[in-house]
Amino acid sequence: MVTASLSNLMLNGIGAGAQTASTAANAAANAAANAASSTSADAKSRLQPATVAPQVVQPPVVVQPTQPLLIDPAREMSGLALMTALRKGGFNLYMRHAQANIGQDQDLTNDAIWWQKCVMQRNISDSGREQASKIGAAIRALAIPIGEVVVSQFCRVIDTGVAMGFSTAEVTEDLNHMIGQRAGIDVNALRFKRLAAAPANGRNNLLISHTHSSPQNEEQIMQGIQEAEIVVYQPDGRGGVEPVARIPAQTWDSLLTIDSKK
Repeated sequence: MVTASLSNLMLNGIGAGAQTASTAANAAANAAANAASSTSADAKSRLQPATVAPQVVQPPVVVQPTQPLLIDPAREMSGLALMTALRKGGFNLYMRHAQANIGQDQDLTNDAIWWQKCVMQRNISDSGREQASKIGAAIRALAIPIGEVVVSQFCRVIDTGVAMGFSTAEVTEDLNHMIGQRAGIDVNALRFKRLAAAPANGRNNLLISHTHSSPQNEEQIMQGIQEAEIVVYQPDGRGGVEPVARIPAQTWDSLLTIDSKK
């Protein structure tokens, strides 16, 4: 796990601004040169593993539970009740990245530093940047306190955090999609651990990631979330967690309206 400035990542080519092959090549060359110094302030070198990176492996087939848990109607929150709860903190906001360009990621299995090469990935679109910016502004306008911001290594996810106005975040493979999973790493287990971790008192953590096919009942909802949608998870303090709300991108306007009328 690495804590890095998202704005620095953008400036150093780890963002959708680095769309050309020549820029990607320069970013990789700079990262290799800076890796020689363990004290380098360059964000790209800090993202590189200390040893030769194990290769990405093909994701295993996940057997889905027969009765997946989405949200318990008795526990589900919305509207003013949801805003009131979020303002008190104690939740993990799991967000899928904002709208991305149509297409798919290239084969990442043969490139140990694929996350530095946005040209190999689907990237955030102009509409996605606008979408993320509005959601970030709404979170601030509604006075929802955010503690830790954690993002996956994919460019479209990092760019979502930047567009939302969060200049510093932890960039980690814990939230990677399974197509970016390294050998010996179980992203399902690492992601669930993040979801179940209690935020700092009076704060909510924001986790920006992807859709997932997970063996965990509590994560079945992730298969169907839309771009820029947030699922609100409530940790139980005992290593468990439960989804209690969904906030699609278009819902933020109605939350702002409700707040203005209260």
